[in-house]
Amino acid sequence: MFKTKKYKLKSQSAVEFIFLASFMLLVVVGFFAVTSSKMLEAREEGSKKIAQDIAEFAYREIEIAKSVNDGYTRNFTMPQTVNGISYSINITDNRELAVNYSGYEYIKFLSNVTGNITKGSNRISKRNGFVFMN
Repeated sequence: MFKTKKYKLKSQSAVEFIFLASFMLLVVVGFFAVTSSKMLEAREEGSKKIAQDIAEFAYREIEIAKSVNDGYTRNFTMPQTVNGISYSINITDNRELAVNYSGYEYIKFLSNVTGNITKGSNRISKRNGFVFMN
């Protein structure tokens, strides 16, 4: 009779240990899932912000050219890569500036702009109230 009670205590302890270990494993896995999700979200937000920054840099150059008198000419350089990642930038239908970086697209709307913008060296000028790129 004493032996059966001893076996019950051992088996009960083993079952409790398995439940506790399983619960702790679930908590640790949940913690890592939430942490990796937040890191991925932060990385995506960073990529969106970089696309916006690239577009804002080019847009500022265009806005400066619009605000000055005719005859303005300036050379500026767009980087080939940002953080080692390639991107694309172009002006579509002389109305929108589009930047695509790491799968995220950012668009700024333009007016009175002719031409296209490229990576590397760009020339911007203003003649007869219009801004010309390259």
